[in-house]
Amino acid sequence: PFHLLFFFFFLLFFFFLFFSSPSLFFFFLFFFPFFSLLFFSLFFFFFFFLFFSFSSFFFSSSFSFFFLSFFFFFFF
Repeated sequence: PFHLLFFFFFLLFFFFLFFSSPSLFFFFLFFFPFFSLLFFSLFFFFFFFLFFSFSSFFFSSSFSFFFLSFFFFFFF
């Protein structure tokens, strides 16, 4: 799936920014609300994606994809 690669690269970018320069990371996080909102929405969306991928045995794939798209459009 392309959205999984997308969020994986986004998380890699955020962790690289955090480990390379934490001051810059916290500067972006606290002084740019859009960046912090983006960061936390990506984190929540990644958490929900992991949750629905692990619970794919109980839910159908279309149901989980519907919830993933709903959370994506809700946070963004």
